[in-house]
Amino acid sequence: MKKKNTLWLCLVLLALLTGCASSIHYANRFVIEETDIHVLVLPPANLLKTYSPEHPDSLSPDEWRETDVQEAQFLVQVNDSLFIDRFIHSLKDHLELLYIKYYGPEDADAFFALQEPAYVFTLAQMELIEYLDEEVFVGRSGFDRYIGRAEITVVENNLWFEFHKVHDPDFDMQVLFSANATGEHIEGRFVRMTDGRVRFDPTRYPLSVEDLYDLANYSGQQSAQKIFDHLMNLYIRENLRRKTDGYYRYDMQRHQIFITADPPFIPIEKAESADDDQDL
Repeated sequence: MKKKNTLWLCLVLLALLTGCASSIHYANRFVIEETDIHVLVLPPANLLKTYSPEHPDSLSPDEWRETDVQEAQFLVQVNDSLFIDRFIHSLKDHLELLYIKYYGPEDADAFFALQEPAYVFTLAQMELIEYLDEEVFVGRSGFDRYIGRAEITVVENNLWFEFHKVHDPDFDMQVLFSANATGEHIEGRFVRMTDGRVRFDPTRYPLSVEDLYDLANYSGQQSAQKIFDHLMNLYIRENLRRKTDGYYRYDMQRHQIFITADPPFIPIEKAESADDDQDL
């Protein structure tokens, strides 16, 4: 009985190791050999701007209220076309660094004439949301504990991509979400005054409009990396013909592949449509 249990354990471990080895094999092959990948990126029609006086996640749908963008400190200063252009140029540059052939709307005819594997990422919606958040600092001195709070302005860039695989009528369109943010930086310290009281003394590094354009560049770079990782995981699943445990990611700076529990993009599940048809 002991020998049988040992044999069973060995077979399970071997299956797990073999599965992992197969996955990393296809991940390596994608990074090294798959250099003929074509991607069409369709930019958003416009830039949606939203302002919230509180963190959006802290508000229930009933508490959410429409606000005037003019109340925002930075959104009104951002040029929509310039922000989108910075994002697209950064996305294009980083896709090409990852050996993915980029196509824009002006290249659509050449793209759809391709016979090789080709993919479309439509930026269905791009949002800039500005909101007020709170950063909390904790200090200790002996048994005493001090708490300092500082209100900060945060600007978040939310992206919704629609992903299609060309030449595959059985492939269902996927909606993929991604977010990147920038905000004021606070360095907090606690100062003991001459009368013995402790005062919270924050040093504030405020946002500038140029920081928001830097956010556009960063979002484009991150989106390119996530597109690469999404295609790599799709390639692995299609070759293995099964799902993998975790998601593979590629670190371009270190030339390393690693595995995480989180997908490159957050997939947005389709809502199931209710069947309202009734027999009369």
